[in-house]
This record gives sequence, structure tokens and C-alpha cells, in this order.
Amino acid sequence: MVSLSDIAKRVKLDVSVVSRALSHKPAQNAKVKTETREFILQTAAEMGYRPNRQASFMGKKGDATIFCFMPQISDQLTADLMYGISAAARRENFPVTFFQGNMDGDFRNFLAGLDDSNHSGVISFPTRALSDDLKELLILYHRRRKTLLLLNPQSNSFGGQPEDGFSNIPHLIMDDAYGGSLAAKHLIGKGCQHFFFTGFPGQHFRHRFAGYREELARHSVEAVSFDSDDELKKIVALPGRIGIYADRDTHAINLIIRLAHLGITPGEKVLLVGNDDKQQSRLSGLTTIHQPIRQEGELAVKKLINLIFGGTEENEFIKPYLVVRQSTGNYETEYIVE
Repeated sequence: MVSLSDIAKRVKLDVSVVSRALSHKPAQNAKVKTETREFILQTAAEMGYRPNRQASFMGKKGDATIFCFMPQISDQLTADLMYGISAAARRENFPVTFFQGNMDGDFRNFLAGLDDSNHSGVISFPTRALSDDLKELLILYHRRRKTLLLLNPQSNSFGGQPEDGFSNIPHLIMDDAYGGSLAAKHLIGKGCQHFFFTGFPGQHFRHRFAGYREELARHSVEAVSFDSDDELKKIVALPGRIGIYADRDTHAINLIIRLAHLGITPGEKVLLVGNDDKQQSRLSGLTTIHQPIRQEGELAVKKLINLIFGGTEENEFIKPYLVVRQSTGNYETEYIVE
């Protein structure tokens, strides 16, 4: 294991200087020059240095472990998020314990156990439509500890609205409205003359539809919602090119099947864009909005560690990007990052 002394020998500085440079919160009178600190940090990374977090937290009668509450969903997005959190925490030598659940009772048990469990901080998805007592528990934890980070409270809350009282808790948010606007821009650029959307516009992904419709409105175009097969038959009979945006890839892939029953393959007359970019989307050739979930997990850990060491964090939006495939006429996959 690489020690502070090993790093000090490499950079030819005193161990105390190396220690201050590697500290997340050095004393005001013991700070190291920026260029010296960057040199030490780079050298430490090259040497594979990992701080002994558990030893440092034991001195404070605590534990370095990060607790994470995740939705109990067996899909690629959840796996990517957990991978990103685990990878970033491992680099910083913070142990991670994951808890999963979808119901109020699961989240209640998680929150109730926090005071009896030594840990350094919490990364959490709030479950949808929290009861008042659970809201209060979450807010009280934040007030006591200041080491709580919420993930995607907009898209993970009932009706797409963040819960009351969460405004003072740092958020990391996937910018769903921006993703919807990317879908609209792409369909406009492909020469579509009629625009539609499908899914659950009144529910938690409504920000995706809002971004889609607002971008179309900037081009004096209106988008219409549809759901039934009878409506779909009327849509595909329209003259000109048709653009459709689905609020998630599962709805888009279902639509590919429904279009197949009408003898239509998306990519020529009907262009289709989904949202999520899961494995089945790649296999089906679906153009979609990619959510950089793994990067979100890594950034969540970085922000939480800053909170753990007494820093502050502002809410931050993560921008998704467009992946173009066959369902909008591309036969070579193209990643479009603005």
C-alpha cells in the first residue's frame, strides 16, 4: 500500500505538505499552493494512493461507508448507476452499501435505520408520492447531517414535481426537458411535417414531453398526443413525413411492433425517437436520448464527498445526448453531443 511517506519521497516534499495537499478540508493557515497541490494529487494518483478512510472516520467515532437507496429495478440504467457510484467510491476508498426498494415501507425502513447505523452520507432516489411522515424524516436527516444528495427528484416523483421541502437538499438531475428538445430538433431536421408523442404525459416523465413541445413551438409546430391503435392508423395515413417521440424506450419499442402490424418500419415515412438508450434499444435500431447514468453516479459520489467534508453543493442538471439509429433513417449509429 502506498503511504504518505512514499509520495513525499517521490515529490521531494515534507510529509506534512503532502498530507495537507491530500486533505479535503485543510486548515485555513495550512493550505498548499494550487500548483503544488495539483502536482501532489497527480503523483498520488499515478502511484495508486488510496487514503485509509475507515481509520480517519474511526477517530471521529464514525464510519466512512456511503449508504445508497436505489429503486429495485433490474435494468441497465439501475446497473449503470450502481456501477458509477461503486467505481467513484472505490477510487476515493469510501465503502458503499446499497439498499433497494420501490415502496414507502422500503424507504421507511431505510430512513429509520440511519440513526442506528454508522455511515458518512447518503445518496438516494426518493420513492414516488412520499407520505408526509417520510418527507419529514428525509428533511430532518438533511438538517442534522448535511450529507444527503438526491438523484432525479423531478422524474422520480409523482406528477413530475419535486416534493415540497426538498428545495434545500442538493439535487443531481437528469435534464429530461433538454432530452425532449433534442428529439424535436432531430425530427425537424429530418424533414418531418407532422409531430406526435406517446406515453404517459401526465406522469413523472412529463418534463420530456414539455421539452419536446416547447422546442416544436419555437418552430411554430404543434405536437399531438396519441395512444390507441385507431389513432395510430390515422396518423400513418397522413401525407408527408411523420415524427413521433416516446417518453421511454419501452413505449417506443412497443410502437415499432404496432407499426409492423401496419406494414411500416420506422425510418422512412415514420420516424421514431425514444428515451433511455437501454440494451434493447440498440438491438432494435431505435434512435433515442441517451442518459449518461454512469457519469451521474460518479458525479453523485464526488458531490457527496464534498458535503461529507463540510463543503456545499448546488443543484446540477446533467445533459443527455442523442443517439441516431435506423428508426430515424440512419444505418450507422451516430452519437450527437451538443
